[in-house]
Amino acid sequence: MFNWLEDIGWIGFWFFFAKGILWIIVFALLYAGVIKKSTFEKIKSRLQIYKKSK
Repeated sequence: MFNWLEDIGWIGFWFFFAKGILWIIVFALLYAGVIKKSTFEKIKSRLQIYKKSK
């Protein structure tokens, strides 16, 4: 009966697992100097949904 709930749980787990791994890779590339901090800030600002008002 609640098989779909279990499926959603697994999908959610794998989504956040992949997201976490990607963030680890991004920070490792930043640390290694492969990605410049200014480039990362530009990309990050484009991805923000809620922008801070100044």
